[in-house]
Amino acid sequence: MANWSYEDTGLATDALVINSITATPDPLATGRTNVFTINATAQAEIADGAYLDVTIKLGLIKLLTKRYDLFTQLRGAGDLKLTCETSDGKSPIPKGDTTLTLTMDFPKEIPRAKFNLTVQGYTADEDDLLSLKAQVNFLPSL
Repeated sequence: MANWSYEDTGLATDALVINSITATPDPLATGRTNVFTINATAQAEIADGAYLDVTIKLGLIKLLTKRYDLFTQLRGAGDLKLTCETSDGKSPIPKGDTTLTLTMDFPKEIPRAKFNLTVQGYTADEDDLLSLKAQVNFLPSL
């Protein structure tokens, strides 16, 4: 049974529409590498300068609020392990279907709690790129 969920809260006019997200392993596991595969459609070419504003909360407490330059991450120069099948981070993400892969190591020490994540993305021209809400639940199941 999955211990995570997501909701694409973006608009149909966003530059990047999320079609699906899958996780391996599912359910997510602490003390392991977890891989998220994001199948999306770029409705327009996405150029260098696009960015993501990420917030992670535990209840009402903000644990992280950070801006990530999308193409810095795709070039492997950031702290996210993010790749894109249609861009190496040096060239734009072309219009059409694409797959992004986010690889994350979840430490064993992650508290047994429910975390909420929001991602707001913007293009280099400050247009909406994407909007996403996710929840990860590491509470023990009864």
